[in-house]
Amino acid sequence: MPEKEPLERWDFYGVGLYTLALYAIVLAVGGPLTLHEGVLSQTTKAMLANHDWVVPRYGDAPWLERPPLPQWIACAICAVLGHCDAEWNVRIGPALAGLVTVLLTTWLAGRLFGRGIGVLSGLALATMYNFVRYSTLAEADIFLAPIVAGTLACFALIEVSDSAQTDPDADASLWSIAKRFFVGRPWLVLGFFVLLGMTNLVKGLVFGTVIVLAPIAVYQLWNDRVSKVAMFFGLFAWAVVAKLTGLRSAIGLGPIVLFMLWNIGLFARYIWLWGWLAFFAVALPWPILAYLQYPDAIEVWTFDLVGRLSGNYLGEPIWYYFQCLAWVPQPWSIAAIVGLATTWRSAWQEGGKAERFIWCWAFMPLLVFSLSDGKHHHYMLHYLAPWAILAAHGMAWMWRKIAERQSVVGPIAATVAGFGLLFAVYVSGFYFKGTYLHRSREDTAFLHEARRMVPLDQPLMINSADEALEGLRMQFYIGDTVYFLHNLSFVLDDRVRTSDVYVVTRFNRKAELDKYGHAEPILRCKQSRREQSEADRWTLFRVHLRDDVPRRSVRVPISPMQAMYRADGPRLD
Repeated sequence: MPEKEPLERWDFYGVGLYTLALYAIVLAVGGPLTLHEGVLSQTTKAMLANHDWVVPRYGDAPWLERPPLPQWIACAICAVLGHCDAEWNVRIGPALAGLVTVLLTTWLAGRLFGRGIGVLSGLALATMYNFVRYSTLAEADIFLAPIVAGTLACFALIEVSDSAQTDPDADASLWSIAKRFFVGRPWLVLGFFVLLGMTNLVKGLVFGTVIVLAPIAVYQLWNDRVSKVAMFFGLFAWAVVAKLTGLRSAIGLGPIVLFMLWNIGLFARYIWLWGWLAFFAVALPWPILAYLQYPDAIEVWTFDLVGRLSGNYLGEPIWYYFQCLAWVPQPWSIAAIVGLATTWRSAWQEGGKAERFIWCWAFMPLLVFSLSDGKHHHYMLHYLAPWAILAAHGMAWMWRKIAERQSVVGPIAATVAGFGLLFAVYVSGFYFKGTYLHRSREDTAFLHEARRMVPLDQPLMINSADEALEGLRMQFYIGDTVYFLHNLSFVLDDRVRTSDVYVVTRFNRKAELDKYGHAEPILRCKQSRREQSEADRWTLFRVHLRDDVPRRSVRVPISPMQAMYRADGPRLD
């Protein structure tokens, strides 16, 4: 196909149907919920039951780690289906988010580089292992990917594509920028700000916004003058040194922000009152409403934001994401590296705007988040799209080199055969893993058996043993009629009138249960995820509560930090 041949409608149908079929089968054969899937699954069920659309909950406790856009989408899907009690119900939303991201990547790559690169980019992203995995799990992370891709697609239409127009006020004086502060802009610019605001509704405040603004800032500066680029990367090197010597990431990035302010004219199009009002109108309502209900939610958000910077959790070395490039984009890591080599000249020497934009999107989030101590490979989901586009360039280049030296089948036949084989490998691999190797398989079988053993008119309680994620997953399977114990002291719940209760907890909690009565184990899991010994296995206890133990009201406030077991308490005893 000629490089700049435009995409056709059937290209989107082909890539979309391939992606939809792959994700539908993988999510169906993926086995029971994993540990982290319990959050979206159970909080969605709770939101549908209590109609509290602001604060996701488990039991009576708030779960304010992240904004609830994924829960809202899952609630809408479950409302259409009529129920929310199966794994596949809550896995549909992530699959659709992955599909939308693939189609956006196909469209953007096709618009910038032509039909061949567009189709290959979409197929490459759809089949990157990490992207397949998170598009078929009931986790919230993937929902940010289409928002990031949509925001940067708007920016590319405004600044990068063939139809992009130069801003007449670039490099303008501050007075000229101030005069245009209230003047209207094209609808596409407004759409950019709305989507930019939505980046704060999934992963948390600021996180997604940084992923979008980092490549935009560098792209605008890169297209100005080479001397400014050299100064920018010198400042970034200073930021890395500052980080390695113990300074906070925010301090290290400070000079870069000052450098952007020095070149403020490059961003004149986006210095716009109505755009930023639209951004805040989308980004701020949820945190404000959540704060009004739980003022100490600030502690959770501060813990997450500062924790990523200072290493409160997920501490990894500064080169972590460069290691991840070897396996997160698989099976297209080598093709992406080849794509970097083939686009190097256009991006760095010939002033290719499209190639520069893809480089900025691929590298800037990676570099910025490398300055943070808190790192995780799934943070890369939101900038895998540019690596897929680079991989498409690499595949096209390698195919041309092979075709020059020997007779081969046509490129379309090779694409169909190659991605058809990859489809079969993924489906068979995930089926085998979900059926035989799933780490939560025995735990889930235990939960179903526990639910069958306890009479429905008897109180069944779940204790997550200070593991909120595990407790959410257990409640999804056992049902919403159970009593969710924030800790074992909550067996003193004064709503329970019987002397005997059934409690699901780790076997090593028996001594603590015995403080409240006689605990008899009646069912034990064959093997539990993350167990260090048999004492860590989930067990169903029948507990005969002592008559002299006073019952207590469970209507005690549980703070957002306590709900996530990042702070102690409360206790009923």
